[in-house]
Amino acid sequence: MIVPSIDLRSGSAVQLIGGREQVLDAGDPMPIAERFKLVGEIAVVDLDAALGTGDNKQVIEALLAIAPCRVGGGIRTYEDAVRWLDAGAASVVLGTAATPDLLRRLPRARVIAALDAMHGEVVVDGWQTMTGRNVLECIENLKPYVGGFLVTFVEREGRMGGIDLDAARPLIEAAGECRMTIAGGITSAEEIRALDELGADAQVGMSLYTGKLDLADSIAATLRSDRPDGLWPTVVVDERNTALGLTYSSPESLREAVRRQRGVYQSRNRGLWVKG
Repeated sequence: MIVPSIDLRSGSAVQLIGGREQVLDAGDPMPIAERFKLVGEIAVVDLDAALGTGDNKQVIEALLAIAPCRVGGGIRTYEDAVRWLDAGAASVVLGTAATPDLLRRLPRARVIAALDAMHGEVVVDGWQTMTGRNVLECIENLKPYVGGFLVTFVEREGRMGGIDLDAARPLIEAAGECRMTIAGGITSAEEIRALDELGADAQVGMSLYTGKLDLADSIAATLRSDRPDGLWPTVVVDERNTALGLTYSSPESLREAVRRQRGVYQSRNRGLWVKG
């Protein structure tokens, strides 16, 4: 599946290339979260906290009221991690602080270890410092203590040059039962589908913000249908997850549903069918 990313700097949603050069300021993150929440969890990264130049705590607290969020950036202590879990974060993402001594004190299922890599070598301090540590070795050391991993290919981050599936494959295999999320360069629904088939999620930022990747197409990337007409059976539910009925969806109806944020389905007889 896709995990849309909201990277925060001075209260705004931004996008950086290689963790250094800011190339996009998308402004208020709240309407972005309202749109992204349609896919499920959102990754929220406090760049200011990660770089030690401030924080975006109040903004993140507001985002937690909108959507389930994976919160990361500058979480370096047990107290920091617990604070965000208590505030309602679906999970916390720890980078430099992801050591066995700290991780074993936290609920494993709600912890993700972030490994930022430059050509296979882990980098820290906001992607500024090379560590000499290999990503695969770090995965082996940490996987008994976390529920998932986030591996970012820093050399590809923000450049929209595509994902390196050959580099991702051994990382996904090494993670074992821990769910792997890959970030860095993902630009297409096909790449999201390929990662899903390997057993990993795709964290995406720049290509969504620039419109290179359509949000609805990214949702549809992992859907399959065995029907001759290719439609996806769709169960409509209310706010309490009570089933209201069965209908069908198509790529076109899904795009309209995401764009309008309304119930739009594909009638087998009447074409697009707008409800609600």
